[in-house]
Amino acid sequence: MNEQEQRISIEQVRVGLHIRIESWMDHPFLFSSFKIRSEKQLQQLRSLGISHVLYDSSKSDLPPLPPPRANTPAPPPVPPDPEIEAMWAEKKERRERLARQREALGRCEREFAAGASTVKSLLRNLFSRPDESIEQARTLVSGMVESMLADKDVVLHLVNTKAGDENAYYHALNVTMLSLILAKEAQLGAEEMRALGLGTLLHDIGREKIPSQILLNKSPWTKAELSFYQQHAAYGVDMAQRLPGMPAAALGVIAMHHELLDGSGYPGKLAGEQIGRLARIACIANTFDTYCNRANPAESMTPAEAIAFMFRKEQGKYDPVLLQLFVRCMGIYPPGSVVQLSNGQIGLIMSVNPGRLLHPSLLIYDPDVPKEEALWLDLRETPDVSVVKTLRPAELDGAVLAYLDPRTRVSYFTENSLSSNRAV
Repeated sequence: MNEQEQRISIEQVRVGLHIRIESWMDHPFLFSSFKIRSEKQLQQLRSLGISHVLYDSSKSDLPPLPPPRANTPAPPPVPPDPEIEAMWAEKKERRERLARQREALGRCEREFAAGASTVKSLLRNLFSRPDESIEQARTLVSGMVESMLADKDVVLHLVNTKAGDENAYYHALNVTMLSLILAKEAQLGAEEMRALGLGTLLHDIGREKIPSQILLNKSPWTKAELSFYQQHAAYGVDMAQRLPGMPAAALGVIAMHHELLDGSGYPGKLAGEQIGRLARIACIANTFDTYCNRANPAESMTPAEAIAFMFRKEQGKYDPVLLQLFVRCMGIYPPGSVVQLSNGQIGLIMSVNPGRLLHPSLLIYDPDVPKEEALWLDLRETPDVSVVKTLRPAELDGAVLAYLDPRTRVSYFTENSLSSNRAV
Protein backbone atom coordinates (compact mmCIF):
# COMPACT_ATOMS: atom_id res chain seq x y z
CA MET A 1 0.00 0.00 0.00
CA ASN A 2 1.51 3.35 -1.04
CA GLU A 3 1.17 6.68 0.78
CA GLN A 4 -1.83 7.75 -1.30
CA GLU A 5 -3.83 4.60 -0.61
CA GLN A 6 -6.16 3.71 2.24
CA ARG A 7 -8.20 0.59 2.81
CA ILE A 8 -11.96 1.04 2.61
CA SER A 9 -14.89 -1.37 2.76
CA ILE A 10 -16.64 -2.41 -0.42
CA GLU A 11 -19.75 -0.54 0.80
CA GLN A 12 -17.83 2.77 0.58
CA VAL A 13 -16.93 2.31 -3.07
CA ARG A 14 -18.72 4.43 -5.67
CA VAL A 15 -18.35 5.61 -9.25
CA GLY A 16 -15.37 7.97 -9.63
CA LEU A 17 -13.10 6.24 -7.14
CA HIS A 18 -9.73 4.88 -8.23
CA ILE A 19 -9.32 1.57 -6.45
CA ARG A 20 -6.91 -1.34 -6.32
CA ILE A 21 -7.83 -4.94 -5.56
CA GLU A 22 -4.98 -6.44 -3.57
CA SER A 23 -5.01 -9.94 -5.02
CA TRP A 24 -4.89 -10.37 -8.79
CA MET A 25 -6.50 -13.80 -8.40
CA ASP A 26 -9.61 -12.42 -6.69
CA HIS A 27 -11.12 -10.59 -9.65
CA PRO A 28 -11.70 -11.02 -13.40
CA PHE A 29 -10.67 -7.48 -14.41
CA LEU A 30 -7.73 -6.92 -16.73
CA PHE A 31 -5.96 -4.64 -14.22
CA SER A 32 -5.93 -4.73 -10.44
CA SER A 33 -5.88 -0.93 -10.29
CA PHE A 34 -8.51 1.16 -12.11
CA LYS A 35 -11.08 3.94 -11.81
CA ILE A 36 -14.71 2.88 -11.47
CA ARG A 37 -16.50 4.60 -14.35
CA SER A 38 -20.06 3.21 -14.26
CA GLU A 39 -22.71 1.72 -12.01
CA LYS A 40 -22.42 -1.48 -14.04
CA GLN A 41 -18.74 -1.78 -13.18
CA LEU A 42 -19.53 -1.02 -9.53
CA GLN A 43 -22.12 -3.79 -9.42
CA GLN A 44 -19.65 -6.19 -10.99
CA LEU A 45 -17.10 -5.33 -8.31
CA ARG A 46 -19.60 -5.86 -5.50
CA SER A 47 -20.65 -9.22 -6.94
CA LEU A 48 -17.17 -10.65 -6.34
CA GLY A 49 -17.60 -11.02 -2.57
CA ILE A 50 -14.58 -8.82 -1.81
CA SER A 51 -14.83 -7.09 1.59
CA HIS A 52 -12.21 -4.33 1.14
CA VAL A 53 -10.27 -2.51 -1.56
CA LEU A 54 -7.54 0.14 -1.57
CA TYR A 55 -8.65 3.66 -2.49
CA ASP A 56 -6.23 6.18 -4.07
CA SER A 57 -7.26 9.75 -3.25
CA SER A 58 -4.79 11.30 -5.74
CA LYS A 59 -6.43 9.57 -8.71
CA SER A 60 -10.06 9.71 -7.64
CA ASP A 61 -12.72 12.24 -8.64
CA LEU A 62 -14.38 12.32 -5.21
CA PRO A 63 -14.05 10.77 -1.74
CA PRO A 64 -15.51 7.38 -0.81
CA LEU A 65 -18.90 6.99 0.81
CA PRO A 66 -19.04 7.15 4.64
CA PRO A 67 -18.32 3.85 6.42
CA PRO A 68 -21.50 1.84 7.05
CA ARG A 69 -22.85 1.96 10.61
CA ALA A 70 -22.34 -1.07 12.81
CA ASN A 71 -26.06 -1.93 12.83
CA THR A 72 -26.52 -1.37 9.11
CA PRO A 73 -27.88 -4.58 7.56
CA ALA A 74 -25.65 -6.21 4.98
CA PRO A 75 -26.67 -5.45 1.41
CA PRO A 76 -28.50 -8.25 -0.38
CA PRO A 77 -26.27 -10.57 -2.40
CA VAL A 78 -25.77 -9.52 -5.98
CA PRO A 79 -27.00 -12.20 -8.40
CA PRO A 80 -24.44 -13.81 -10.73
CA ASP A 81 -23.65 -11.65 -13.74
CA PRO A 82 -23.15 -13.48 -17.07
CA GLU A 83 -20.76 -10.73 -18.12
CA ILE A 84 -18.62 -11.39 -15.02
CA GLU A 85 -18.57 -15.10 -15.84
CA ALA A 86 -17.39 -14.24 -19.33
CA MET A 87 -14.66 -12.00 -17.86
CA TRP A 88 -13.46 -14.84 -15.63
CA ALA A 89 -13.30 -17.14 -18.65
CA GLU A 90 -11.39 -14.51 -20.61
CA LYS A 91 -8.93 -14.07 -17.75
CA LYS A 92 -8.33 -17.81 -17.59
CA GLU A 93 -7.81 -17.93 -21.35
CA ARG A 94 -5.46 -14.92 -21.11
CA ARG A 95 -3.33 -16.73 -18.50
CA GLU A 96 -3.18 -19.81 -20.71
CA ARG A 97 -2.28 -17.64 -23.71
CA LEU A 98 0.45 -15.96 -21.66
CA ALA A 99 1.88 -19.35 -20.74
CA ARG A 100 2.02 -20.24 -24.44
CA GLN A 101 3.66 -16.89 -25.24
CA ARG A 102 6.29 -17.46 -22.58
CA GLU A 103 6.97 -20.93 -23.90
CA ALA A 104 7.32 -19.63 -27.46
CA LEU A 105 9.55 -16.77 -26.29
CA GLY A 106 11.82 -19.18 -24.44
CA ARG A 107 12.03 -21.36 -27.54
CA CYS A 108 12.89 -18.38 -29.73
CA GLU A 109 15.50 -17.13 -27.27
CA ARG A 110 17.16 -20.55 -27.41
CA GLU A 111 17.12 -20.36 -31.22
CA PHE A 112 18.61 -16.87 -31.13
CA ALA A 113 21.37 -18.10 -28.79
CA ALA A 114 22.02 -21.01 -31.17
CA GLY A 115 22.24 -18.55 -34.06
CA ALA A 116 24.74 -16.42 -32.12
CA SER A 117 26.75 -19.58 -31.38
CA THR A 118 26.82 -20.34 -35.11
CA VAL A 119 28.02 -16.80 -35.82
CA LYS A 120 30.73 -17.19 -33.19
CA SER A 121 31.92 -20.44 -34.73
CA LEU A 122 31.98 -19.24 -38.32
CA LEU A 123 33.68 -15.93 -37.51
CA ARG A 124 36.36 -17.65 -35.46
CA ASN A 125 37.05 -20.20 -38.21
CA LEU A 126 36.55 -17.87 -41.15
CA PHE A 127 40.10 -18.11 -42.44
CA SER A 128 41.24 -21.41 -40.96
CA ARG A 129 38.23 -23.21 -42.50
CA PRO A 130 36.87 -20.69 -45.05
CA ASP A 131 34.77 -23.06 -47.18
CA GLU A 132 32.98 -24.52 -44.17
CA SER A 133 32.52 -21.13 -42.49
CA ILE A 134 31.10 -19.40 -45.56
CA GLU A 135 28.70 -22.30 -46.10
CA GLN A 136 27.55 -21.91 -42.48
CA ALA A 137 27.02 -18.19 -43.07
CA ARG A 138 25.05 -18.77 -46.28
CA THR A 139 22.86 -21.40 -44.60
CA LEU A 140 22.12 -19.12 -41.65
CA VAL A 141 21.31 -16.10 -43.84
CA SER A 142 19.25 -18.12 -46.35
CA GLY A 143 17.09 -19.49 -43.57
CA MET A 144 16.44 -15.99 -42.23
CA VAL A 145 15.60 -14.64 -45.68
CA GLU A 146 13.29 -17.53 -46.59
CA SER A 147 11.42 -17.23 -43.30
CA MET A 148 10.92 -13.48 -43.66
CA LEU A 149 9.74 -13.70 -47.25
CA ALA A 150 7.37 -16.54 -46.42
CA ASP A 151 5.42 -14.43 -43.90
CA LYS A 152 3.27 -11.52 -45.02
CA ASP A 153 3.78 -9.67 -41.73
CA VAL A 154 6.99 -9.91 -39.72
CA VAL A 155 6.51 -9.50 -35.97
CA LEU A 156 9.60 -8.13 -34.25
CA HIS A 157 10.27 -9.39 -30.71
CA LEU A 158 12.71 -8.57 -27.93
CA VAL A 159 14.99 -11.40 -26.79
CA ASN A 160 16.93 -11.62 -23.55
CA THR A 161 20.69 -11.84 -24.09
CA LYS A 162 23.49 -11.01 -21.70
CA ALA A 163 26.10 -8.34 -22.29
CA GLY A 164 29.67 -9.59 -22.14
CA ASP A 165 32.23 -11.39 -24.20
CA GLU A 166 29.65 -12.49 -26.79
CA ASN A 167 28.76 -8.91 -27.76
CA ALA A 168 30.55 -9.01 -31.13
CA TYR A 169 28.57 -12.09 -32.19
CA TYR A 170 25.25 -10.71 -30.93
CA HIS A 171 26.04 -7.48 -32.77
CA ALA A 172 26.69 -9.29 -36.05
CA LEU A 173 23.48 -11.32 -35.75
CA ASN A 174 21.42 -8.36 -34.57
CA VAL A 175 22.58 -6.07 -37.40
CA THR A 176 21.83 -8.87 -39.87
CA MET A 177 18.35 -9.40 -38.41
CA LEU A 178 17.51 -5.70 -38.44
CA SER A 179 18.94 -5.19 -41.93
CA LEU A 180 16.87 -8.03 -43.36
CA ILE A 181 13.70 -6.74 -41.68
CA LEU A 182 14.31 -3.35 -43.26
CA ALA A 183 15.15 -4.95 -46.63
CA LYS A 184 11.85 -6.84 -46.58
CA GLU A 185 10.00 -3.60 -45.82
CA ALA A 186 11.86 -1.98 -48.75
CA GLN A 187 10.65 -4.88 -50.95
CA LEU A 188 14.09 -6.17 -51.88
CA GLY A 189 14.26 -9.55 -53.60
CA ALA A 190 15.66 -12.76 -52.13
CA GLU A 191 19.02 -12.54 -53.91
CA GLU A 192 19.66 -8.98 -52.73
CA MET A 193 18.60 -9.91 -49.21
CA ARG A 194 20.98 -12.88 -49.13
CA ALA A 195 23.87 -10.65 -50.28
CA LEU A 196 22.89 -8.06 -47.67
CA GLY A 197 22.70 -10.70 -44.94
CA LEU A 198 26.09 -12.14 -45.82
CA GLY A 199 27.61 -8.66 -45.85
CA THR A 200 26.12 -7.65 -42.50
CA LEU A 201 27.07 -10.94 -40.86
CA LEU A 202 30.70 -10.24 -41.84
CA HIS A 203 30.60 -6.44 -41.72
CA ASP A 204 33.06 -6.10 -38.85
CA ILE A 205 35.63 -8.77 -39.74
CA GLY A 206 38.18 -6.03 -40.42
CA ARG A 207 38.27 -5.23 -36.70
CA GLU A 208 40.59 -8.24 -36.40
CA LYS A 209 43.28 -6.01 -37.88
CA ILE A 210 42.79 -3.28 -35.26
CA PRO A 211 45.18 -3.53 -32.28
CA SER A 212 43.45 -4.63 -29.10
CA GLN A 213 44.88 -1.65 -27.20
CA ILE A 214 42.71 0.57 -29.41
CA LEU A 215 39.58 -1.57 -29.22
CA LEU A 216 39.83 -1.94 -25.44
CA ASN A 217 40.83 1.65 -24.74
CA LYS A 218 38.02 3.23 -22.70
CA SER A 219 39.52 6.72 -22.91
CA PRO A 220 38.70 8.97 -25.88
CA TRP A 221 40.70 7.93 -28.92
CA THR A 222 43.42 10.13 -30.30
CA LYS A 223 43.07 11.34 -33.87
CA ALA A 224 45.58 8.70 -34.97
CA GLU A 225 43.72 5.91 -33.14
CA LEU A 226 40.39 6.98 -34.64
CA SER A 227 41.90 7.07 -38.13
CA PHE A 228 43.36 3.59 -37.62
CA TYR A 229 40.02 2.22 -36.40
CA GLN A 230 38.14 3.72 -39.33
CA GLN A 231 40.16 1.57 -41.67
CA HIS A 232 38.49 -1.59 -40.39
CA ALA A 233 35.92 -1.40 -43.20
CA ALA A 234 38.69 -1.37 -45.84
CA TYR A 235 40.54 -4.15 -44.03
CA GLY A 236 37.31 -6.15 -43.98
CA VAL A 237 36.94 -5.90 -47.76
CA ASP A 238 40.52 -7.10 -48.29
CA MET A 239 39.85 -10.06 -46.00
CA ALA A 240 36.44 -10.90 -47.50
CA GLN A 241 37.82 -10.89 -51.05
CA ARG A 242 39.89 -13.93 -50.12
CA LEU A 243 36.80 -15.90 -49.13
CA PRO A 244 35.22 -18.28 -51.66
CA GLY A 245 32.29 -16.97 -53.68
CA MET A 246 31.74 -13.65 -51.91
CA PRO A 247 29.25 -11.63 -54.01
CA ALA A 248 30.23 -8.10 -54.97
CA ALA A 249 27.09 -6.74 -53.29
CA ALA A 250 28.15 -8.26 -49.94
CA LEU A 251 31.64 -6.75 -50.34
CA GLY A 252 29.97 -3.37 -50.88
CA VAL A 253 28.12 -3.72 -47.56
CA ILE A 254 31.37 -4.46 -45.73
CA ALA A 255 33.12 -1.53 -47.46
CA MET A 256 30.43 1.09 -46.94
CA HIS A 257 28.48 0.24 -43.78
CA HIS A 258 29.90 3.36 -42.04
CA GLU A 259 29.44 5.75 -44.99
CA LEU A 260 26.80 8.43 -44.41
CA LEU A 261 24.63 10.16 -46.97
CA ASP A 262 26.03 13.62 -46.19
CA GLY A 263 29.65 12.52 -46.72
CA SER A 264 30.57 12.59 -43.03
CA GLY A 265 31.09 8.84 -42.76
CA TYR A 266 34.17 6.70 -43.30
CA PRO A 267 36.51 5.39 -44.60
CA GLY A 268 35.88 6.92 -48.05
CA LYS A 269 33.79 10.01 -47.16
CA LEU A 270 31.33 8.85 -49.82
CA ALA A 271 28.05 10.70 -50.24
CA GLY A 272 24.65 10.32 -51.85
CA GLU A 273 24.44 7.87 -54.74
CA GLN A 274 28.07 6.83 -54.22
CA ILE A 275 26.77 4.64 -51.39
CA GLY A 276 25.01 1.46 -52.47
CA ARG A 277 21.45 0.82 -51.30
CA LEU A 278 22.38 -2.32 -49.37
CA ALA A 279 25.10 -0.41 -47.53
CA ARG A 280 22.58 2.33 -46.66
CA ILE A 281 20.35 -0.31 -45.08
CA ALA A 282 23.28 -1.83 -43.18
CA CYS A 283 24.35 1.60 -41.94
CA ILE A 284 20.94 2.28 -40.36
CA ALA A 285 20.80 -1.12 -38.66
CA ASN A 286 24.43 -0.96 -37.52
CA THR A 287 24.07 2.55 -36.09
CA PHE A 288 20.85 1.70 -34.23
CA ASP A 289 22.36 -1.42 -32.67
CA THR A 290 25.54 0.47 -31.70
CA TYR A 291 23.55 3.23 -30.01
CA CYS A 292 21.49 0.70 -28.03
CA ASN A 293 24.40 -1.56 -27.04
CA ARG A 294 27.43 0.48 -26.03
CA ALA A 295 30.42 -1.30 -24.46
CA ASN A 296 29.46 0.54 -21.26
CA PRO A 297 25.71 -0.15 -20.79
CA ALA A 298 25.33 3.10 -18.86
CA GLU A 299 26.12 4.98 -22.07
CA SER A 300 23.56 3.09 -24.17
CA MET A 301 20.45 4.77 -25.50
CA THR A 302 17.09 3.15 -25.07
CA PRO A 303 15.66 1.85 -28.39
CA ALA A 304 13.14 4.72 -28.42
CA GLU A 305 15.92 7.26 -27.79
CA ALA A 306 18.05 5.76 -30.56
CA ILE A 307 15.19 5.94 -33.09
CA ALA A 308 14.37 9.53 -32.10
CA PHE A 309 18.02 10.59 -32.17
CA MET A 310 18.63 9.17 -35.64
CA PHE A 311 15.39 10.60 -36.99
CA ARG A 312 15.54 14.07 -35.44
CA LYS A 313 19.18 14.83 -34.65
CA GLU A 314 20.95 13.14 -37.54
CA GLN A 315 18.85 14.23 -40.48
CA GLY A 316 20.77 14.04 -43.73
CA LYS A 317 23.02 11.20 -42.61
CA TYR A 318 20.73 8.34 -43.64
CA ASP A 319 18.58 7.57 -46.65
CA PRO A 320 15.31 9.30 -45.62
CA VAL A 321 13.06 6.74 -47.31
CA LEU A 322 14.86 3.82 -45.69
CA LEU A 323 14.87 5.54 -42.30
CA GLN A 324 11.10 6.04 -42.53
CA LEU A 325 10.72 2.36 -43.36
CA PHE A 326 12.96 1.45 -40.41
CA VAL A 327 10.68 3.41 -38.07
CA ARG A 328 7.71 1.56 -39.58
CA CYS A 329 9.45 -1.77 -38.83
CA MET A 330 10.62 -0.91 -35.33
CA GLY A 331 7.66 1.15 -34.19
CA ILE A 332 7.61 4.50 -32.43
CA TYR A 333 8.36 2.54 -29.25
CA PRO A 334 10.70 -0.30 -30.32
CA PRO A 335 10.93 -3.54 -28.35
CA GLY A 336 13.12 -3.00 -25.30
CA SER A 337 11.64 0.43 -24.53
CA VAL A 338 10.21 1.00 -21.05
CA VAL A 339 7.07 3.14 -21.18
CA GLN A 340 4.40 4.65 -18.98
CA LEU A 341 0.79 4.10 -20.00
CA SER A 342 -2.15 6.48 -19.80
CA ASN A 343 -3.51 4.52 -16.83
CA GLY A 344 -0.26 5.15 -14.91
CA GLN A 345 1.17 1.66 -15.27
CA ILE A 346 4.69 0.91 -16.49
CA GLY A 347 5.52 -1.69 -19.12
CA LEU A 348 8.35 -3.13 -21.18
CA ILE A 349 7.69 -3.22 -24.95
CA MET A 350 8.12 -6.83 -26.05
CA SER A 351 6.95 -6.79 -29.67
CA VAL A 352 5.68 -4.47 -32.39
CA ASN A 353 2.43 -5.12 -34.24
CA PRO A 354 2.79 -4.63 -38.02
CA GLY A 355 0.96 -1.55 -39.22
CA ARG A 356 0.05 -0.46 -35.67
CA LEU A 357 3.10 1.52 -34.52
CA LEU A 358 1.30 3.06 -31.54
CA HIS A 359 -0.12 -0.28 -30.36
CA PRO A 360 2.76 -2.60 -29.34
CA SER A 361 2.59 -5.52 -26.93
CA LEU A 362 3.98 -4.97 -23.44
CA LEU A 363 4.92 -6.79 -20.28
CA ILE A 364 3.12 -4.87 -17.50
CA TYR A 365 4.50 -4.15 -14.04
CA ASP A 366 1.90 -4.99 -11.44
CA PRO A 367 3.13 -5.80 -7.92
CA ASP A 368 -0.10 -7.67 -7.24
CA VAL A 369 0.57 -10.13 -10.07
CA PRO A 370 3.33 -12.74 -9.65
CA LYS A 371 6.27 -11.95 -11.94
CA GLU A 372 6.02 -15.34 -13.63
CA GLU A 373 2.40 -14.53 -14.54
CA ALA A 374 2.97 -10.87 -15.47
CA LEU A 375 0.34 -9.51 -17.81
CA TRP A 376 1.30 -9.36 -21.47
CA LEU A 377 -0.87 -6.56 -22.82
CA ASP A 378 -1.59 -6.01 -26.52
CA LEU A 379 -2.61 -2.37 -26.93
CA ARG A 380 -4.67 -3.31 -30.01
CA GLU A 381 -7.08 -4.99 -27.58
CA THR A 382 -7.27 -2.07 -25.14
CA PRO A 383 -8.13 1.08 -27.15
CA ASP A 384 -8.67 3.10 -23.96
CA VAL A 385 -5.01 2.61 -22.89
CA SER A 386 -2.10 4.28 -24.71
CA VAL A 387 1.60 5.02 -24.28
CA VAL A 388 2.22 8.41 -22.65
CA LYS A 389 6.03 8.55 -22.53
CA THR A 390 9.19 6.48 -22.54
CA LEU A 391 11.31 5.98 -19.42
CA ARG A 392 14.99 5.30 -18.89
CA PRO A 393 15.77 2.28 -16.69
CA ALA A 394 17.62 4.65 -14.34
CA GLU A 395 14.26 6.33 -13.59
CA LEU A 396 12.72 3.10 -12.29
CA ASP A 397 12.84 1.92 -8.71
CA GLY A 398 14.40 -1.41 -7.80
CA ALA A 399 11.13 -3.32 -7.63
CA VAL A 400 10.11 -2.30 -11.16
CA LEU A 401 13.58 -3.06 -12.53
CA ALA A 402 13.60 -6.52 -10.96
CA TYR A 403 10.09 -7.27 -12.24
CA LEU A 404 10.38 -6.06 -15.84
CA ASP A 405 14.09 -6.88 -16.20
CA PRO A 406 14.91 -4.34 -18.96
CA ARG A 407 17.56 -5.86 -21.20
CA THR A 408 21.15 -4.76 -20.61
CA ARG A 409 21.74 -5.82 -24.18
CA VAL A 410 18.90 -5.19 -26.64
CA SER A 411 18.59 -7.95 -29.25
CA TYR A 412 15.79 -8.86 -31.64
CA PHE A 413 14.33 -11.74 -33.55
CA THR A 414 11.38 -12.42 -35.81
CA GLU A 415 9.26 -15.48 -35.27
CA ASN A 416 10.62 -18.60 -36.98
CA SER A 417 13.50 -16.64 -38.56
CA LEU A 418 16.10 -19.00 -37.13
CA SER A 419 14.00 -22.15 -36.73
CA SER A 420 15.19 -23.69 -39.98
CA ASN A 421 18.76 -23.49 -38.76
CA ARG A 422 18.56 -25.55 -35.57
CA ALA A 423 20.97 -28.10 -36.99
CA VAL A 424 23.52 -25.56 -38.24
